[in-house]
Amino acid sequence: MTRPLVSVFVQAYRTERWIGECIESVLSLRGGFPLEVIVIDDASPDGTARVVESFRDPRLRLVRHVRTAGATATASEGYERCAGEFVARIDSDDRYRPEFLQYAVPLLLSNARVGLVYGDIATIDPQGVVTSSKGNVRRGGRPPVGDELLPLLLDNFIPAPTTLLRRAAIAPFLPLPPQLRFIDWYLSTAALESHDSAYVDAVLADYRLHPSNMHRTMVLDRSGEATSLFVLDQLFARSPRQAEKRRWRRRVYAATYLHYAECYFGAGMVEDARRCYLAALRRDPTLLSVGIARHIGGVLIGLDRYGRLKARWQRARGGGWSRC
Repeated sequence: MTRPLVSVFVQAYRTERWIGECIESVLSLRGGFPLEVIVIDDASPDGTARVVESFRDPRLRLVRHVRTAGATATASEGYERCAGEFVARIDSDDRYRPEFLQYAVPLLLSNARVGLVYGDIATIDPQGVVTSSKGNVRRGGRPPVGDELLPLLLDNFIPAPTTLLRRAAIAPFLPLPPQLRFIDWYLSTAALESHDSAYVDAVLADYRLHPSNMHRTMVLDRSGEATSLFVLDQLFARSPRQAEKRRWRRRVYAATYLHYAECYFGAGMVEDARRCYLAALRRDPTLLSVGIARHIGGVLIGLDRYGRLKARWQRARGGGWSRC
């Protein structure tokens, strides 16, 4: 096969149920661009590899691990194996919309300043039924092409399955640091230190929500917070855009601590919520709002008592206070 323009890397572990649908979506991508598809099965104990082997397409290559390497090491290997000028990574329980490359590739080809293209995303349930059809990206009305580094540092709003990266923009940051629990924010923020992003106002992929998703686990074991702080520490230590970074630093760290404070509050992790609320407000007191103040009160008086007071307030007011 001639050198691909686009490499799609499918990261797979124990997704026999869904990986066939994922690969079909990759092989059905429109546009006719030279494409390679690399599937790395991280020693799945189920029939994941057998499903992949059932496909007969010269663009598709399966790599099987004998022993489980872990998500970060597998992702790092996948990016290193990709030969395309543009690279996309998708988890094997998600799926692309057919127009993904038709929208994304021309934006990268036509503007060398663009290092990352992304779009809107739909959510689906374990059976593949759409549960949220569009409007799942919080962009705040910014222009579709431009510098989005600061917004992305304040809020990880770019859906990983919709992202197509210019390989040159991420090559300096490979291999991936082994400390990472999730990798997409690390690469997207790194790419946007020196490149613009481009947004496509269309749904480009479907993200599957199911009990095996990592997000809740990363809250409960605090590894999400540790990864986010590691990414920020690395980024703020690098030399590009130092003057801007100095202005942003306190605000960005405050927003990150506030995000995890809210996550811990929702998970009933009182001590961690209190710690992160205080860390956020020390860095940026303007983050204090009525809702945040209520949550801080909740972690100070105890969540059981907070819940009882909230229920009384709602009964007295005939509803309300529903966002707390």
